[in-house]
Amino acid sequence: MSDRTDSLPAKPARSTPWPLLKLPQSWQVRLLVDVLSSIILLALAALVLALASSGTYQLVYEARAQEDLSFENVYPKPREIQTAWDEHRERLLSEHIPETLWETLAGLSMALALGVGIAALMDFSSLLRWILYPLLVVSQTIPVFAIAILLILIFGFGSGPKIMVVVLFCFFPVTLNTFTGLQSADPELMSLLRAMGANSFQTWTKVRLPAALPSFFSGLRIAATYSVVGAIFGEYITAQRGLGVFLKRSYSSFDLAQSYLAIVLTALLSLLLVLLVNLIERLALRWYFTSRRDNWRGLGIY
Repeated sequence: MSDRTDSLPAKPARSTPWPLLKLPQSWQVRLLVDVLSSIILLALAALVLALASSGTYQLVYEARAQEDLSFENVYPKPREIQTAWDEHRERLLSEHIPETLWETLAGLSMALALGVGIAALMDFSSLLRWILYPLLVVSQTIPVFAIAILLILIFGFGSGPKIMVVVLFCFFPVTLNTFTGLQSADPELMSLLRAMGANSFQTWTKVRLPAALPSFFSGLRIAATYSVVGAIFGEYITAQRGLGVFLKRSYSSFDLAQSYLAIVLTALLSLLLVLLVNLIERLALRWYFTSRRDNWRGLGIY
């Protein structure tokens, strides 16, 4: 028995792969990493606090330097704003507000189609994602004022440049939020549909697209608030009609009540657009809000 055992070939010793390439995970290393992270976070917090404090001091210093900074010279009375509305109501309702609303809705619709299309392309192809994402970021670093002047030189003095300015203001939040929603789809549902024989397009339409709808509406809500501002910004540069023209003329004539009237109308239009987006979201995503209400386990009513 011993001779048979001795005649068997010896088994080679098992080697442990990569034993020396692992970094030491001792408590000293972890403590050092935690300390460095805390120092960096504290330094960033101190920098933000210092910048906020210096900006606040600058605002207070410049406000105190004004000789006649009284409440009456900064904010007009509501009765004065009402008087300005009664004086310009006919022209506002017939010319300025419809022009701004048309440019806003047209630009927002174009930004919606462009943003969803770019987000879908980046989600389908990683190559397009690496190409388009930096271009999206760079497009937001270019001053819109310079682009607006170029658009006026290309398209003239009509509504086209204002609509393009609205598109530039609005397409980025729609694109970014939609792409983030597409990337956050449930991987288990994706695997389930692939196991059931679904192709890529079916998986995208039945899992990824529904999962992206809440994020899409979040981006659309942000774009809706930017759209009116973008239209007024384009009109302020050069236009014949619109709230931007009305605001520019108010500033030129130093009419404080008329200027505040333009600001109030701008805020109301933005608020109406946001409420419209919320209504469409409630109608389109009833399953989403129903599931959130069913999963609520706290006190009170959702």
